[in-house]
Amino acid sequence: MKKIKMFMGAVLCMNLLTLSGCDRIVQSAVVEEKDQTEQKKEEKKETVQKIVAEQVQAPETYQTTIQADLRSADREDKETPMTFTLTADAPVKVPDVDAICLKKVKRVAIPEEEQNKIKDTFGKGQPMQEEKNENEQAGTYTVDGLTYRYSYTQSEQVSDVEELGFRIAKFIFDDCGDMTLESSEKKEREERFQNYIKAGSGKVSEKEAKEKVSGLVSGDWEIFESSSKALTEGNTTLEKDDFIFERMIDGVPVNYVRETSLPVNEQALEWENEDGTLHEGQSEGWENEVLTMDFCSGTLQSFLHRNPIEASNASDERLFLLPFDEVKDIFEKTITLQVMTEDRNRLISVDGGSHYRYPSIDAQSAEIIITKVQLGYMCMPDSEGSDTEAVLIPVWDFYGTWTSKEPEYEYGNGEDGPVIGDVTMDDAGVPLLTIDARDGSVIQRIQAGWAASMGSKDIK
Repeated sequence: MKKIKMFMGAVLCMNLLTLSGCDRIVQSAVVEEKDQTEQKKEEKKETVQKIVAEQVQAPETYQTTIQADLRSADREDKETPMTFTLTADAPVKVPDVDAICLKKVKRVAIPEEEQNKIKDTFGKGQPMQEEKNENEQAGTYTVDGLTYRYSYTQSEQVSDVEELGFRIAKFIFDDCGDMTLESSEKKEREERFQNYIKAGSGKVSEKEAKEKVSGLVSGDWEIFESSSKALTEGNTTLEKDDFIFERMIDGVPVNYVRETSLPVNEQALEWENEDGTLHEGQSEGWENEVLTMDFCSGTLQSFLHRNPIEASNASDERLFLLPFDEVKDIFEKTITLQVMTEDRNRLISVDGGSHYRYPSIDAQSAEIIITKVQLGYMCMPDSEGSDTEAVLIPVWDFYGTWTSKEPEYEYGNGEDGPVIGDVTMDDAGVPLLTIDARDGSVIQRIQAGWAASMGSKDIK
């Protein structure tokens, strides 16, 4: 992970229609250094004494509408600008704490007590049919007519993934969508649906999910995101409830980021030396902790806990935090320019193996919608390349979705290649921009992943 200083790499023609209370044209995304006079130092010292909410003076809701026509020297159609829109009517989450301090964090193993609780709670006392696998402890349970697979992968080194999972074996039926299934698979799916009905107890609330997690996993947890959807099989409809959790440390959340959206380095794909030697790709950055639970008709579908952490104080010093007005100004300037800069600084790519980023410079339009703004912790490696030790720094994450209308050109081999139309990123847990809450530095931690989908009539 690295801090990116944005610069004006494109010639922009801005036509701002509405700009949330003040008229201005975006000139640069470079954050100017603050005047470090004695007077400023005294003001900063006073501000640090306030509780966090008083320091940042954030509104309950971040509201803005920005519309602009953007042009770039690299754009093929130089006569026609990109129509850019940024809108926000998003809740602003600020921890209810007196102060935020720097923390140290390290990766730890999943304790045996947690492993046993998971098996006892979800296995309901049934025997486990063990599987032989030298890389993990695994086995299957039959519970209320449903077959689950338990697995625990222990990291051999502190840098390896540590993961515990308990989930429906084979596939979860609603993930199949409208795929054509073999008759045997369809029968199994229908049986599993009926078993959910027999074992289920209805909808699972956020309160119930949080209470269940608190009894299974050590530490304090809050729900980052929950969602529900109706699943239908024949004339029967079930409710599926999904929950994503984030760890709380002294009342401050470690902001959740979807793991597949985290940065990868320029050699993340398989690469070849000049002498023909092949090398595996290597991810960079910190492997974030993940805790999720999914239910169907009140019955567990899946539980996952990966890469648990343990925190300690790095310093007792109360950190100075910028007021939210300054932070949102930095965000609005930077995100506007980011849409039009070189590939590596644009938004998340369509897939982890693609060299393309979207919205592309040649997009006809790009629309960004901010869904949540949250002040919390972010893990920063303690030393260059470290994936075992980190510090927690306070950041503002601007979560949201975006859609771009791309030129309809073939993206493949000849006539068989799909035609790019609309490109959409609408997954939860993807901050479009992260800003250091202490000094306003832009942190580019989302650069590649699988979180985007293509919504063209030619792409199924």
